[in-house]
Amino acid sequence: MLKSIARRILPKEMQQLMRRLLGRDRIAQGHEILIGDVPLELGRGWQSVDVAERQHAAFEPLLRAMYEGHPREDFLAVAEAVKMTGLGNPLILEVGCGSGWNFEVLTHLLKYPIRYIGLDISMPMSVIGKKRHSKATFVVGDATMLPVGDHACDVCLSGTALMHLMDYGLAIQESRRVSRSWCIFHTVPILQKRATTRLSKMAYGSHVAEVVLNEGELLELLNRNGLVVRHVLPSISYDLEEILMETTRTCTYVCQVV
Repeated sequence: MLKSIARRILPKEMQQLMRRLLGRDRIAQGHEILIGDVPLELGRGWQSVDVAERQHAAFEPLLRAMYEGHPREDFLAVAEAVKMTGLGNPLILEVGCGSGWNFEVLTHLLKYPIRYIGLDISMPMSVIGKKRHSKATFVVGDATMLPVGDHACDVCLSGTALMHLMDYGLAIQESRRVSRSWCIFHTVPILQKRATTRLSKMAYGSHVAEVVLNEGELLELLNRNGLVVRHVLPSISYDLEEILMETTRTCTYVCQVV
């Protein structure tokens, strides 16, 4: 009751103070705003075997639902984004591929061939991907230092990865470097007014870092790297207003290399 009254009548700074007094610094996902340097251990949170197995298990029912005719919003967005490039049989490099569920999503929803390379910093996730997807290629690598040559792929797909990269500017630069034609930044959480904000959270049983980008800053970075935004698609609902004091949403940016 007290929290709901505070939300209605108090300015945002006071709302934040009241939330702290009420012991509600974090929301259900365990998000907390990070001040200063991001602890190194948060950067290693995705690389354990347990996290890889939990994440893979979490996507299994989502993939089953897709095959039954009920694809989730982000699945529809990534397929539509690739379709919007107009490329036939594109070579797609997915950065931050996890165990490769987007390979299944794209193959099923597009209904036409793609060539797919999945890259992730997590060796356990790549191992799962190789076991599950014999028609795809999986490699281990860093999004900020991609182990491929210039213009190596038709589409560089950042698959829900930008939000977990503290050096997101360098990751965008690398995506541009390796792509011949298009870069897709999928399911990027964004803010309109608040500056880009770094957080910690619990994901699949591990503490990891997350970044919610100010959209103006993101668009400037894309433009600076020679990427023209041709389409912006809504993706999955992801509202962190309770902690950031501003409604957030996720978008998928389809960018042409110029």
